[in-house]
Amino acid sequence: MKRYSLYVIIFGIFGILIAVSFLSVYFSVTQHQKDLIETAIKEKTHLAETINETMASPIWIYRLALVPGMERAFISEMAEFEEVKYIRIVSADGTIYKSSLEEEWGKIIKELDVSKVISTREKIVKDQIFKNEKIKLIIYPGYEDKTIWVDFTLKGVETAIGWMWIRDFSIASLGLLIMILVLFAIFRGNIVDPLKKMTLACQEVRKGNLEVKVPVVSKTEIGELAETFNEMIKDLRKFHTALGEAKTVLEIKVEARTKELKELAEGLEEEVKRRTKEVYEKMADLERFQRLAVGRELKMIELKKEIEKFKKELGK
Repeated sequence: MKRYSLYVIIFGIFGILIAVSFLSVYFSVTQHQKDLIETAIKEKTHLAETINETMASPIWIYRLALVPGMERAFISEMAEFEEVKYIRIVSADGTIYKSSLEEEWGKIIKELDVSKVISTREKIVKDQIFKNEKIKLIIYPGYEDKTIWVDFTLKGVETAIGWMWIRDFSIASLGLLIMILVLFAIFRGNIVDPLKKMTLACQEVRKGNLEVKVPVVSKTEIGELAETFNEMIKDLRKFHTALGEAKTVLEIKVEARTKELKELAEGLEEEVKRRTKEVYEKMADLERFQRLAVGRELKMIELKKEIEKFKKELGK
């Protein structure tokens, strides 16, 4: 059976906790990044709304008549808004009516989304590359079939997310490190070390040492297990003592019984010898009797023969 160390299991659990924590941080920061991007888009959309409302108001037209360069100054000032790269006002035919980049004024650009925004009156947000930099572009439906373009970067969002990654991962790492150290100390003091001591005690018991004792340092189930283990060793020690005493008594009884059997065997041997001697004596008597009986029979036969002989002689 394949065995695994408790340390391996504990570190596996810690690894899962670390993975879950960092995944939580990742999803949290990713969601926060989306929220920041959405907030930036709302801010720039509000900027486009402000530009549109300002330039479409009658007061603005009146002021333009008094101050001809005010429109250019207004667009340039709005373009100084945080992270804004440029602001354009583009007509339905693609002509750049106004722009914070003066070199663009009067140019015609081909953008299919312009007519789409004008017809649907819904803004479009898209990603673009401006001067080798990735930016966001908002095309907002404006006044008199014009569209307001607000082009901005996400450097602020990226910087905030970068610091957020560092902060959240640092906090998560520090928290996990503290938690791992605390849990490791708890596991080691209350589970791993007591189990190791019980394992060593079991090895000693296996060698025949019943004087071992596991110290109880935990008030958990592990401590209860250690107490039960000590009680079991105590019972084994009592059983072993009782078994030794029973063995001693049995040895004494066996020795006494053996002595009795030995004495009985010796008595039987003497009785057998005596009986054998008696049998031999009786056999000798029988042999003498047999010899006497045979001799008597022979003499009787001889006497009968002599009697017959005398009878014959007398008959003559």
